[in-house]
Amino acid sequence: MGGEPSKQGDMYSYGILMLEIFTGKRPTDEMFKDDFNLHNFVKIALPERLVQVVDSALLSIEVEETTMRREDGRRFNNGGAVEINIQSPNRISIRLEKCLVSVLEIGLACSEESPNERMNMRDVIKELLHIRNSYLGIRIHEQRQRTS
Repeated sequence: MGGEPSKQGDMYSYGILMLEIFTGKRPTDEMFKDDFNLHNFVKIALPERLVQVVDSALLSIEVEETTMRREDGRRFNNGGAVEINIQSPNRISIRLEKCLVSVLEIGLACSEESPNERMNMRDVIKELLHIRNSYLGIRIHEQRQRTS
């Protein structure tokens, strides 16, 4: 906010960057006027309106996965049949929802207005690793069950 460079200022920038990446919106977007900004846009929406704020390109990855199937609801991957769940474009898996909400909450925590309330990078890294491991761990477990 026009002050000297600092770790807290870097954390703010990191948080806004995360929000930009996951929403596909820029802080300079026309929709952000007066006190309404990217941080508030995400904060107001979570968790109930997650699908409305997340970049649709991120959601389409899961939709693509669900549409790569045969008529009988199966596709073949590495010689084994894998079940694919069909989801509407407005619904995402609980696993993906938890992942996205957690990542956006980190972006919010890093971009708090008060520098003293912002998350520190050590905690951000721990949280991101936890989110990654939870998201991928469940996914790996699901794939193993499907191919067994």
